[in-house]
Amino acid sequence: MKKNVLVIAAHPDDELLGSGGTLKKLINNGNKVITVIFAKGRKEEEGHMKQAILMANKHLGIEEVIFLEYPNLLLETFPLHVINKEIEALIAKYEPYMIFTHHYGDINMDHQILFQAVLTAARPLPGKKPIELLCFETVSSSEWSQHTNDKAFKPNYYVDITETIEIKLESLQFYDVEMKPFPHPRSYKGVEHLAQVRGMTVGVEYAEAFEIIRRVWK
Repeated sequence: MKKNVLVIAAHPDDELLGSGGTLKKLINNGNKVITVIFAKGRKEEEGHMKQAILMANKHLGIEEVIFLEYPNLLLETFPLHVINKEIEALIAKYEPYMIFTHHYGDINMDHQILFQAVLTAARPLPGKKPIELLCFETVSSSEWSQHTNDKAFKPNYYVDITETIEIKLESLQFYDVEMKPFPHPRSYKGVEHLAQVRGMTVGVEYAEAFEIIRRVWK
């Protein structure tokens, strides 16, 4: 029986920028990945973005994408308990053993709010299956935040994506309208270079890095 994994992202392309190579490895290992996109993205791109999201995820092997269609950069205007309940409903439906989401220290406020909502919705309760919770880094958000102990991305879990970096980059091409020219971090070369840096840290060619919030060995 396939195990379910949720990747909960604020905006289109966040889900692949932070964890695309890892998600592909999980799929290759028999897991089912479900993508959740909370906000619509930039208003000028709304007309064709949903199709781009579906195609980008399908290229990676993700067949199910959930669109919650909150307004872009306005999650702070909604009560946190409303966002919590959206995520709690998804957890109840899919019973994921692992969730990937944004880092709590990202410069983007939507990312911060979504992290807090996921942390609350996935809280460990007696009688419920434990959920692993990992934060991915989002280029042009995680590294642009203030580098203080409480905000900096502190990678402590690495995934070798040497065999999946190419399909990650291919999938990002469906989001070409969101990509920038190098040396912007949200560029194809920037994404590849970050994977090389994370790979060098652990002695492999390419890697993705995560900050573990909770892992339970049962």
